[in-house]
Amino acid sequence: MHLRCLAIILSCFILPLRGEEPPLSAEALAGALRTSGLPTGEESVTVPLESTFLGFIVEAQINGQSVQLLLDSGAACTLLSPEIARQLGLQTNGPKESASSADGGSVVGLRTLTKRFSLGSAWTENEPVFIAEMIPGIQGLLGMATLADWDVRIDPSTRKLTLFPAGKAPSQEGETVLPLTCQRKSTSAGMPKGQGFHMMNLTVPLHVGTHELAATPDTGHGTILQLPSTLIEKMAPQALKDALPALATAVTLSGKTMSREAKLREVTFGPDTLHGLRTNIIDAPPGSNAESKGLIGLNLLRHYVMTFRFSVGELRLKPLGTVQEITSAATAGIYMDLENKILNVLPNGPADKAGLRIGDEVLEIEGHPLKTMTPEKFAAFKRLPPGTAVKVRYRRGELSPMEATLVLMKE
Repeated sequence: MHLRCLAIILSCFILPLRGEEPPLSAEALAGALRTSGLPTGEESVTVPLESTFLGFIVEAQINGQSVQLLLDSGAACTLLSPEIARQLGLQTNGPKESASSADGGSVVGLRTLTKRFSLGSAWTENEPVFIAEMIPGIQGLLGMATLADWDVRIDPSTRKLTLFPAGKAPSQEGETVLPLTCQRKSTSAGMPKGQGFHMMNLTVPLHVGTHELAATPDTGHGTILQLPSTLIEKMAPQALKDALPALATAVTLSGKTMSREAKLREVTFGPDTLHGLRTNIIDAPPGSNAESKGLIGLNLLRHYVMTFRFSVGELRLKPLGTVQEITSAATAGIYMDLENKILNVLPNGPADKAGLRIGDEVLEIEGHPLKTMTPEKFAAFKRLPPGTAVKVRYRRGELSPMEATLVLMKE
């Protein structure tokens, strides 16, 4: 059932207001010495992850206060919303600058520093962060530049994030090793190590048919795959299995991006070759990061234990044995936005036959409210086979809620 993954709004934690710090000068930003560490004698630090429709949420301590961050391996650095920054006493006024995002958009915000940033007992000081507007309900994004001093293991099955000293993450049976390119950007040219504002973009190889391309592993993006139309045009036409006659909306940090959907005949990622994999095709802005590379979203990455070893340029993948479910799912033939309103209806699909229309608001599926549906329940609906009848409760305009039964079809 193809329902959008970005379905719930995270609760915002109220932090006590503090006096805002004065703006930092460019010299202060460039000259601050960033340090990091683990407690003496500890071989690793593990913190829990909360699984939501938006992705994995991790609790960080910033300047001594708790902040809920979306774990985002596609973010070049850690970002905070202006509201959270003000509550932490960080500067929110000053010269703005633009930074490109992995999904093809751009983010306008302000660079600043946190005094102390902690995940469990792991810590950094003078950690650079970017203050920018977030989509509703997100306090911030935890980017990989903040974690670059460690090996980072993300385990979706146990919902744990583990940090090891650089190069010390133990191997796991059944792992596949992919080369990980870490493109680092810094304002610290000519300065001692650790100084300046650091950002980091990650890519790994992805094979679409016989074509190899670079793709960003992006745990903060809820799609399966995203490819720019410029790359698709370079591939042989047989790379596309068939185009779906509908548009989907991806809700990203930089706003809503319209994308076409298609299925690919053959995609190889790490140890797995998948057939009929659904992908979003976007028209990336000329010159943007997304114009020349793909994006591997959380709906594919969540099927692996991922170990990022930045110091040696490796991404290790341990399959969780569920990746084939991606290509065997059924669909209801509807595409929705963040408010559960239908953006498009697949012609002659299950929703179309049941009478649902663009603009209808979906309230419940089989008696489960969408706004509070757990990720486990959502995943269970995704695994229903074609031919399954599913009851949907929806509202049209100001009318009273109505019900319809959708018979799922094969994607």
